Amino acid sequence: MAAIGGLSSSVTNSASSIRGYGGLASGLDRDSLIESMTAGTTNKIYKQQQAKQKLEWQQTALRGITEKLYNFSQKYMSYTSKENLLGSTLFSPSKINALGKYGSLVSVTGSSAMAGSMSILGVKQLAHNASAISKNPVSKQDLSGVGTDLDMSHDKTINVIGGSSLTITYGTKNYTVSLPEDGDYSSAEKIAEALQKAMDEVSVGEGKTLGDVIKASHDGEKLVLKTDEKAAAGNTVKLRADSNDLLYKLGFKKEGESLDDMDESKLIITKDGLTGAEITDEMKTDTKKMSEWLAGQEFSFTYNGKTEKIKLGTAEELEKKGLEKSFQEGLDKAFGRGRVEVNITGSGSDQKLSFKTVTPDGADDKSSIIAINSASDRNILGGENSVLGIRAGSSNRLNQECSIMESGLKNMRDDVLGKDPKLVINGVEVEGLSKDDSLREIINKINNTEGIGVKVSYQANTDKFVINSTVDGASGQIDIKGEWGNALFGGKDSENGYVVEKGQDAIVSVKYDGSDEVVDLVRGSNTFDLNGMNVTVKGTFGEYKDGKVTNSDPVTFEAEMDADKTVETVKGMVDAFNEILELVNKELTTKPNRNYAPLTGPQEEEMSESEIEKWNEKASAGTLFNDNDLRGLASSLRFLVSGDSTLRDMGISVSTSYSDNGKIVFDEEKFRKALEADPEKVRKAFTAPAEKDANGDVVSKGGLMVRLQEINNKYAGMTGSTKGILVERAGSPFAPTTILQNELQKQMDSIDDVIEGLQDKLKMEQDRYISQFTSLEMLISQMNSQSSWLASAFGS
Repeated sequence: MAAIGGLSSSVTNSASSIRGYGGLASGLDRDSLIESMTAGTTNKIYKQQQAKQKLEWQQTALRGITEKLYNFSQKYMSYTSKENLLGSTLFSPSKINALGKYGSLVSVTGSSAMAGSMSILGVKQLAHNASAISKNPVSKQDLSGVGTDLDMSHDKTINVIGGSSLTITYGTKNYTVSLPEDGDYSSAEKIAEALQKAMDEVSVGEGKTLGDVIKASHDGEKLVLKTDEKAAAGNTVKLRADSNDLLYKLGFKKEGESLDDMDESKLIITKDGLTGAEITDEMKTDTKKMSEWLAGQEFSFTYNGKTEKIKLGTAEELEKKGLEKSFQEGLDKAFGRGRVEVNITGSGSDQKLSFKTVTPDGADDKSSIIAINSASDRNILGGENSVLGIRAGSSNRLNQECSIMESGLKNMRDDVLGKDPKLVINGVEVEGLSKDDSLREIINKINNTEGIGVKVSYQANTDKFVINSTVDGASGQIDIKGEWGNALFGGKDSENGYVVEKGQDAIVSVKYDGSDEVVDLVRGSNTFDLNGMNVTVKGTFGEYKDGKVTNSDPVTFEAEMDADKTVETVKGMVDAFNEILELVNKELTTKPNRNYAPLTGPQEEEMSESEIEKWNEKASAGTLFNDNDLRGLASSLRFLVSGDSTLRDMGISVSTSYSDNGKIVFDEEKFRKALEADPEKVRKAFTAPAEKDANGDVVSKGGLMVRLQEINNKYAGMTGSTKGILVERAGSPFAPTTILQNELQKQMDSIDDVIEGLQDKLKMEQDRYISQFTSLEMLISQMNSQSSWLASAFGS
């Protein structure tokens, strides 16, 4: 309905904003008078627009029908579709079964034509790729923190900048910049470096990062932010919001000051630079007693996949009980007594908090995993710059998210890596490795190195690395060299290293029909092609002597029809057919409501959007009522199956309910029996071509899908110089050349020409009346002037 609204408004606007001025001398409402005098032409334009709108509604409704017909044909009558019912595939044997004592050890799919041409006498060995696995656990299996003072009555000073974030507006979008919890924020210089690195990781599109747009530097202990004029490209760059009062900590606003109350110019970053206040120790740090830092803190722990929250007590309770006992009570309650043991070792500023999995009898439990996920205050968990000195995400397994040096890897030490460490696997060097990389990043670099031929993974449950060759069978190898190899995986066959299992090919003994020779197939995979069949062997069988199979219960193959797939496809086709017929019948029988005509511009202006939508829904209904083309289509569909006794015997018949208007009824059980009894007969009922005698008279109209295809081509054909009836009439996106070249579009174009002529006529009428009213105003103005002069003259 949008089109008529737009056209109507142009008529209204031309009448309501008539050029010139009127009524200044005469007092007449010139505009209203001209609108009234040109109402005849305006109404003619409205009627033409309403006629065009009706044609558009018809076009939309017809395209909806052709779309359903097209989609139906693409799914059920296209040779590229797996659900094509016009071909023979779905009615032919396609499911292959492996028979015999060892049939369960062989699965097969593919061409059924070769199913009876061979047998498998035995499988001497299965294929597997080369692999390596850590000999022992690779982590220290120790969930503990760095050395710190854990006395609850002592003060703890924390740099509170880490872990905070701020929002920067660039152009019209907001971007969040987060500072890592464990960064070095001891000076403005260090803060600028950390902020720049964080901005370098925030993409703003077009291959740029926020770090390209903004450059962070320092002036003494003041932070300076400048925009790169070229990268900013004229966009406004502004500090918007922050977490944990970070803008105060960076010197860009006063403590507790609201951004809404600030002068906006103090938040805009320019090429000349935005300089903050001097960053003092009071802004960077916070000091509290340990008991105050930890009072009421809630921690998330995960033990063997179960996650629970543990809340510590008040400051007084912590000072009385101590941290070790407070954690122990919470973990016992969460996971059961004797599952996780809490310890604090060391003294003074070198105390370490640790968590160890145990069994209820007190023995070490190497199979269980404990992890500390988070704390309610971001300052509590982290590296050295945190209250507890334990990182969030740490566990008694490898931490895959922090740097490899801090991941808990048993073999990883500086002295192991040396000055110029390398990792070479199968002769290919893994480049770009750094001690700052996380374990996950390092594994990804290995796995994404082209030509390396392996995939590495870390299994947390077993606490071991697993390395699998990506090259099939005996061709694969695993050869690890270099300092990084020793640090990550240890040495081959060493106590803290790995063991390698060589790759192996599958050996399958096959006998072909018509030959007594047994052929041993050697394949790098347990899945392989066998004369057009895709065979997978899942176990060994057969007796072998001197490398040859001597005694076996062979596995043979037979092909049968996949009745389930065919029944499901036919059922789907029937449902889709009934949807099309229902839509056609609905459009054909819905009567138009004469009380609802397309809205004009002035009418739309007086209504809300929801009212317009409801009105148009009623006004557009019935545009194809009793349409001749749809009547022909509906008739063809209704009588498609009627009178076909062959289809009826197969469970496909016309509904006897009058309200169904010719819908098809599908008896699934009856169809399945017919399909299993005589699949060839069912195939012909669907796909048999139409036949004519010597005189050209039709002997047979062909199978069900052949007849359906003929109907589809007649009404919704999208190819050829002449398209289907409905496509020629309304066009279709599936036949692009018809979008602007169809019968309804030509009628609408003709109406546009009439509207254009009427609008020219309306303008001429308005111009004529404006001229006449202008002359009238001038005459009255002159008369008023003369009257005033005469009154003044005689009065004096």
